[in-house]
Amino acid sequence: MCGIVGQVSLGRGRPIDVEAVRAMTEALAHRGPDGSGEYRSPSGLAALGHRRLSIIDLVTGGQPIYNEDGTVAVVLNGEIYNFESLRLELQAQGHRFTTRSDTEVIAHLYEERGIECFRDLRGMFAVLIWDERRGRLVAARDHVGKKPLYYVEHGGRLSLASEIQALYRLGDLSWTLDPAAIDLYLTHSYIPSPVSVLAAVRKLPAGHRIVVEAGRLSVERYWAPAAEASEAFSDGSPAALVRSLEDAVRLRMISDVPLGCFLSGGVDSSVIVALMSRMSAEPVRTFSIGFDREKYTELEHARVIARRFKTEHEEFVVTPDAAAVLPDMVSHFGEPFGDSSALAVWYLAQLARKHVTVALTGDGGDELFGGYDWYGTGLRLAGAARWLGPAARSVARAARRSRSSGMLPRKLAKLLDLLGRADGARFAAMRRTLGQTERMALFEPEFIHRSGGAALEYLERAYGRGGGDLLREMTVTDLVTYLPEDLLVKVDRMSMAFGLEARSPFLDTRVVELALSLPAAAKRDASGGKRIVKAAFASLFPPGFLDRAKMGFSLPIDEWLRTELRPLLQQRVEASALMDLRIVNREAVRTVIREHDQGRRHGALLWNLLMLGEWFERYGGRARWDGGAA
Repeated sequence: MCGIVGQVSLGRGRPIDVEAVRAMTEALAHRGPDGSGEYRSPSGLAALGHRRLSIIDLVTGGQPIYNEDGTVAVVLNGEIYNFESLRLELQAQGHRFTTRSDTEVIAHLYEERGIECFRDLRGMFAVLIWDERRGRLVAARDHVGKKPLYYVEHGGRLSLASEIQALYRLGDLSWTLDPAAIDLYLTHSYIPSPVSVLAAVRKLPAGHRIVVEAGRLSVERYWAPAAEASEAFSDGSPAALVRSLEDAVRLRMISDVPLGCFLSGGVDSSVIVALMSRMSAEPVRTFSIGFDREKYTELEHARVIARRFKTEHEEFVVTPDAAAVLPDMVSHFGEPFGDSSALAVWYLAQLARKHVTVALTGDGGDELFGGYDWYGTGLRLAGAARWLGPAARSVARAARRSRSSGMLPRKLAKLLDLLGRADGARFAAMRRTLGQTERMALFEPEFIHRSGGAALEYLERAYGRGGGDLLREMTVTDLVTYLPEDLLVKVDRMSMAFGLEARSPFLDTRVVELALSLPAAAKRDASGGKRIVKAAFASLFPPGFLDRAKMGFSLPIDEWLRTELRPLLQQRVEASALMDLRIVNREAVRTVIREHDQGRRHGALLWNLLMLGEWFERYGGRARWDGGAA
């Protein structure tokens, strides 16, 4: 796990700026506190920078790393878990290795397979490859987007970095805001790839690569979820899942530094701890977070697992005075990010880093195996809409009229409105923080004009990749949107803030492909989700432990915003410079805050506004709208 940067000339008479590359590299010191490295191509066309967090090959694994004659240079952020088998294969083909590092495998694999080499990597990665012979830069992100990569064209150059904050060090960076990005953020609580808060900066999407050659830049997809379920990767039995997940855990326990596991007490992290315990000669180190409101905490369930598997267990209780860390959190995200559970992951990573350098997680299990409650809601609503037939649309139209006039209770009107939507539109409406009605009431007309309103179409455009099976459609949509753009961003930035590497066995390429091959019935039925996971691992746990209701990893944000965080909300939102940017209407925001104080739940929206206000407090002084000051 590390931080990487790069810069390449686009052939417009502008040489690379070595000092800028060094400044970007230094901006990522938190991602790699154990050392740094740099490369400048003999041609002067490219430079690479690297900050290292030492995990594998502590002695000879410094980067950049090269092929035999030094004409291919590589910097890697992440881990390649199948590097040992690839190394043996490449050695049999005549390649000579000088380190034990997984990064060196990429240099030789690129020599053999060119830009198609990323298909063969099992791991989490963002990688930059400079090919001096071809004058080619190649960059890629892993299949599901565990590791980030930002890039920007500026002054005849292309610069790339693990985090947007590194690009902020560029002296000629355009600070023009992207109104569509801010709309996406307030509508969904995150800014999805390829958009960033700045119009000039892009994020490389998961499963994509960049190729820069002869001054031309192209962005290409090299991996996508299978279009429909099949038996190509699995025999469909729980035993197949056990074998795949055991292998994924075993590979992620390879480390030359101490490792442990995040333990929420839910199904996924509990399964990972159970498998780690079976494979480790020493007690597993486990780390859990709770909250000062009992209904939000799963600490007791985590303790059950810690006792059962005799782990060395650590806990931390998050309280609302944690708001003091919000400026630091915003600094590490670098752009607005609204998932409030990031606050818990911040403290969890801080706790774990005191004891280990690597932590395994249960991330991905819900998206792959139908675990979220909203999948069940979506299936029930779809069933009701099909039963109603054409009448569902008439009911929805009546509900919309009643909602605007206040004749029906809000929740009932919203439910009836959802019944009349097509499946993709219904799922998108269920997953948004803001709907059309709320946006029209909140946003200034000028901002609506600037942003273009495309944020409402984002999830609907992503929907429809599941081959027609409704559960698969929903889970695959989350796999390519919510997972890489929210959940994995949260874990990467908050763990890297403390130089902690987070590894996700459920997101191993083979586990993902197995899950995608399974029919919906193997994942979810009337009793809930993750049926095959629970069947595969039930014998490892107390009876009924895996079948309790899903709690989720949420914070008591609604309560905190009415009490301890209320002064901060006043300072950063209601009475801040954010109101002068003509994004949201001041009176509309005051109405939302007043309704929240009175008991209506607007916590997600208010938290988004709070974090947006923090971002402008930290970075907004240079920000501009296109054509003028923000």
